[in-house]
Amino acid sequence: MALDLLPPPAAPVTASTREIRVLTDEEVASYVAPQYAETGNQLPDPAISCFVGVVEDGEVLAFLGLQLKLHAQPMWIKPGHQALFQPLVHAAEQVILERTGSGTWVYLFAPAGKLSQLAQAMGMQLEPWVVLSKQVEAIQ
Repeated sequence: MALDLLPPPAAPVTASTREIRVLTDEEVASYVAPQYAETGNQLPDPAISCFVGVVEDGEVLAFLGLQLKLHAQPMWIKPGHQALFQPLVHAAEQVILERTGSGTWVYLFAPAGKLSQLAQAMGMQLEPWVVLSKQVEAIQ
């Protein structure tokens, strides 16, 4: 009987430990931080962010950052009182400085038009992003 006709022995089966969870500080430092550094970006403030990742056998295979961002809207000014726009914005900036400190980014969602032009006149820049949204709800 020829032994070479038998199938080759199977590779030993090892148990994979795949988890999807919030990454630890060490995993962020080892896997996420280099990705940010490669693109010239700083990691978001860990006090208002976290990273959800897929970890298999101790290696991060994928991650998604969750970050709180300051969103400035809605705004309303009674018709005929447009001169209040600039002082209103300056007062809002002062509140932002008092509550979050210097260096906080503020985001405004505005279609092309008057509000977008006003925001740019106050120093906001148009971002090259497409904004997508989704309301996350519990499954019942």
